[in-house]
Amino acid sequence: MEKKNVKVDVKKWVQRVKGAQTQFKNLVRDGGWMDDAKSYVERQGKEVRKLIDGDLQKVREFVERERRELERLQKQIPTEVHRWKKYLNGQKKELEKVLAGVSSGSKKFQKKGKKAGAKKAGQKRVRKASASSPAKKVAARKAPSPDVSVTS
Repeated sequence: MEKKNVKVDVKKWVQRVKGAQTQFKNLVRDGGWMDDAKSYVERQGKEVRKLIDGDLQKVREFVERERRELERLQKQIPTEVHRWKKYLNGQKKELEKVLAGVSSGSKKFQKKGKKAGAKKAGQKRVRKASASSPAKKVAARKAPSPDVSVTS
């Protein structure tokens, strides 16, 4: 019984395949499917073109905006360069003034420094001499005075 069921199933499949094969042959001979495929492709192509045209228009607008912005910036570049040159020249002049002041000030300082250095050296000597006297004062405080009597 199982063999009969298998044979019947195989016959059904064979008939289905033969039916599909004949339909396919008819479609190939007929050529109508080619026309259907062409029209489908054309419809899809039109939709794709619409999408691309919309995107393309957006891209063109963006490029045009950026071009205008770039031209505006290019016009500003020479003025910005001029401003920077002017600023840097001003900074250079100020720095030269400061350096000139420092170099002339250092010459004055060296002249004054020699005179001041001599005074300071003398002051140090005086301090050294007076530095020993506070030590003597501290020692004198520790020693008992002769007026105080010591009782044991």
